[in-house]
Amino acid sequence: MTLILSWSLITLSIISCCARPDYNIVVGFLILFFRGLNQSEKQKIISRLQIQLLIISLLFDIFWILKYNSIWTHGEETSELWQSLSAVHNTAFYFGVIEFLIKIGLGLFLFKEFSVNQGVIKDLFNFRYNPANPTKD
Repeated sequence: MTLILSWSLITLSIISCCARPDYNIVVGFLILFFRGLNQSEKQKIISRLQIQLLIISLLFDIFWILKYNSIWTHGEETSELWQSLSAVHNTAFYFGVIEFLIKIGLGLFLFKEFSVNQGVIKDLFNFRYNPANPTKD
């Protein structure tokens, strides 16, 4: 399921790049990259890294949705050029909301996987990945 959600995120990000730079392409490919590494002995660390990456990108999405919800208006008081971009901007905005929802679902699946690997919630707040200083299990 995480593969389908990751590819959906990447596809929507590519389409929404018509109106805004979308970093979710990178996030989606990083999730897929880490999925490939997830078969190693460091599953707990990789799962934690994936979840932290998603949480940070969700914070950026919240900021983007709140900021551009009020700016990207296309009423009659705006210029003709701006009104001509309304379809592209609205599509990019709605895709941004859908990407946000996809990342929430993806995060839930990754958290379930993290819990299966005996990860605890407090480990998600630890940003140390140095193998010389392992986290307590």
